[in-house]
Amino acid sequence: MTDPSTAERPPPMFRFSHLPPVVLLTAGALILLYAAYSFAPFEERMGLLYDFALAPERFWAPAGSFKVYPDAASGLLTFVSTALLHGDWFHVIVNALMLLQFGIPVARALGPGVAGASAWMLLFVVSIVAGSVFYMALQDVTGAPAVGASGGTSGLIAAAFLLDPYTGRKRPLWAREFLTLTGVFVAINVLLVFAGPYLLGMGIAWEAHAGGYIAGALLMAVLPQRGLRHAGS
Repeated sequence: MTDPSTAERPPPMFRFSHLPPVVLLTAGALILLYAAYSFAPFEERMGLLYDFALAPERFWAPAGSFKVYPDAASGLLTFVSTALLHGDWFHVIVNALMLLQFGIPVARALGPGVAGASAWMLLFVVSIVAGSVFYMALQDVTGAPAVGASGGTSGLIAAAFLLDPYTGRKRPLWAREFLTLTGVFVAINVLLVFAGPYLLGMGIAWEAHAGGYIAGALLMAVLPQRGLRHAGS
């Protein structure tokens, strides 16, 4: 039987003590990269955005256009490099905090050491790529360039939602709790699509959020859970 005194508070995997290094380093890297970017000369910042942001006008540019990427690898690289750029300090801090909030329990569930860190990073990067794919698939050449790690953080949110906060065990994708939390995630994104430009001063790439969330949920469902679990009845 589970001790009732411990059932009322979240297990250690949902606390901020003993931060998994992969999560702390990734969040720190996002902030340090934006700090370096923000202090770079204007021309360099524009060059970085042009080359490494997710830019539909370049990706879907017709052959022969001056906007087209010099090679396929340069275009595909932006599906990951977009996560290393952010619109402003608020943008990168929010993503770093979301990464910490939801990345910590996921890292603890996937386990310590190189194997656990590799699984966590795989989930994060695959979610970024999936978010980029969704964004490009639903945008034409007139779509606005997109930056930010929101696809990756959305994947971590989905992965964390699959974890039972009391037992630490993974729920199935069809669990009522997970489906309810997914509905909340969708509702928040719908709200942000309409309110984001007014409240945050920027548009919301909901396509990247959706793609990252789906990828994170699917990948977490199949990754082995080597980390902390709690016995229950």
